[in-house]
Amino acid sequence: MAKLNTLILVILISSLLLPPPQTESKQSDEKRKVTRLRFYLHDFIGGDSPTVWAVARCNLTDVLPSKFGKFLVLDNLVTSGLDLDSPEVGRLQGTVGQADLHESALVMVLNLVFTMGEYEGSTLSILGRNPLAREVREVSIVGGTAAFRMATGYILTSTYFKDPAGVCNVYEYDAVVYHADRNVLLLPRR
Repeated sequence: MAKLNTLILVILISSLLLPPPQTESKQSDEKRKVTRLRFYLHDFIGGDSPTVWAVARCNLTDVLPSKFGKFLVLDNLVTSGLDLDSPEVGRLQGTVGQADLHESALVMVLNLVFTMGEYEGSTLSILGRNPLAREVREVSIVGGTAAFRMATGYILTSTYFKDPAGVCNVYEYDAVVYHADRNVLLLPRR
């Protein structure tokens, strides 16, 4: 019995001395990067070439001032400046819904797809509540790709121009993005 106990003790001690199994990712001691961005969203809700389309509504949508239950899809131009002819940064694509019975507030599920410039090919994923009557609203950045891998952060948005004719609104977006270095390498697959 003493020999069996000694053998078990040797096996347990040996297992503690083995190196840990290899993981699939390489850890980095570098801190996360912070990128600050300012861009402008051109929201065409009317006219000849709308970029926002209503795809669903409920029986309360036309009754309530908040437009509760209205669901829209969008593919909006994003530029580096206020003017429509400013250089293109990308497209804001996704869905928004009027999700508040009492005030006009959007629930937003969006991707900012960078189509030009330094971040071309990268994306930011945006999720949050956007109460439209407030001067400045905050929504969350919950993910990203390429230059913005593992992104988190926030966007402060404000209405820069509200078209009285209801054709095109312009929104200013100020983003703070925390993300991994684009050059963080993963171990090759086996």
